[in-house]
Amino acid sequence: MVNKRLIRSAAMGGLAALAVTPAVSQDEEEYDSFRQRLRIEQNFVGGDNLGLENPSEGRTSLATTRLSYGLQSETDIQQLSLAIGAGLRFGNIADGNTMRTGFVDPLIALRYNREGANALFALDADYQQTDISLVQPLWTFLDSDGVVTPPEDFSDIRGSGERRAYNIGARLETGLSDPFGLRLRARTSGTNYIDATDDELADYDNTSLGLTALFRFNPVTTATLDMSYLKYSSADATDTDRETRTVQAGFIRELSNIATLTFSAGYSTVDSTLTDPLTGVRSTERSEGPSGGIDYDTELPNGTFNVGFDVYQNQDGQRGTFLVTRALELPRGSFSGNLGVTQLEGADPEIIGGFNWIYNMPSSSFRLFFDRTVYTDSSDEDRLTNLLVAGYSHEINQVSSLSLDLSLSYTEASADEESSERGALVLAYNRELNEYWSFNTGVAFRSLQDESIGEADATAVFFGIGRNFDF
Repeated sequence: MVNKRLIRSAAMGGLAALAVTPAVSQDEEEYDSFRQRLRIEQNFVGGDNLGLENPSEGRTSLATTRLSYGLQSETDIQQLSLAIGAGLRFGNIADGNTMRTGFVDPLIALRYNREGANALFALDADYQQTDISLVQPLWTFLDSDGVVTPPEDFSDIRGSGERRAYNIGARLETGLSDPFGLRLRARTSGTNYIDATDDELADYDNTSLGLTALFRFNPVTTATLDMSYLKYSSADATDTDRETRTVQAGFIRELSNIATLTFSAGYSTVDSTLTDPLTGVRSTERSEGPSGGIDYDTELPNGTFNVGFDVYQNQDGQRGTFLVTRALELPRGSFSGNLGVTQLEGADPEIIGGFNWIYNMPSSSFRLFFDRTVYTDSSDEDRLTNLLVAGYSHEINQVSSLSLDLSLSYTEASADEESSERGALVLAYNRELNEYWSFNTGVAFRSLQDESIGEADATAVFFGIGRNFDF
């Protein structure tokens, strides 16, 4: 419970500082088979240079009222969740900042899963509008496994304007217990920028389709045939369109009741169509080569062990990655770490790795996360990225707590993109006023450094109060 509380307070504290999402954190309750929640909150924030501009854009003061509604339903065979929300924002905006007031930040998210005796179906969709100058800190992107997964444009976000992001995905699997089964998957996502002060931000979209056939020869051996199609398009200076086609065959073998070996091998073709900015002529370039991987996973008395090697193809050539991972369950938390090496065709090998450590104490909790790996950015380029997230939460008593959260990111330069450094620090005090109302207040510091603008800093103080109405 303390671990979950840390994650929640870290996210809510940082988001309140940016005045874009719920102001206060409250202990979650177990969902019944059907539950509805209506939430109202009022946030106030005042800060200097919220758009992280150089020279500073000046001071901004905001008051945001937000209303959100959530629904969750669960039966033996299906789960449904829905969330919608929006806010009303008013205040004094710094000169040069294109932040909008009035009706702002609409959000809708839908999740649906249904599993029958021999098939399953899953659907997820979300759409969100936010202001670019209110970019969220790294710790708000913790996934269900405790891993930080920032959006593709995280290293590029600067200035102000409106950011509109969408994501829709579906998955269908048949023949779960048959000798032959099929998995179909589809996803589309993208980000659009409106009135962005940084003219280097370019709209981009991704689409993926996949089909996997499974041949179960016996209870421990399954052969696979996988076909996938990826499409990337961007409204950048070269109007990039890129299509990736991959075909792979492989197998999954259960070596024992605790160990599994997975192998796949195939071929990928990448076609990139770009426009020459000088002549306006569009041309297509092709990159192709083998792809696949081998992975061994086993359970140990106090955790898990995994070792894997994979190869994939992109527009710059072939990248190979070798990684060893170990996860441990500790008396007061958990620890997982990985170490490996990655190499892009024609480049020097790079060390990658990281760890995720959670330590729980009677009245407090601590998390330290570090990751150095290769992310694909909004320009569809592989970027070596270093992420650090640290969080500490202390329960003062049954109704109040303190939280301190830090995040740092360093995205290394590539052939076409410059390096970028970003940091955030939030100190928050959280208190439950009574059974229904709670608030938090604190201070937030943010920083950005890249070659185009130099160094920029932002400081903000925040206060928020909110209430949940549960049905």
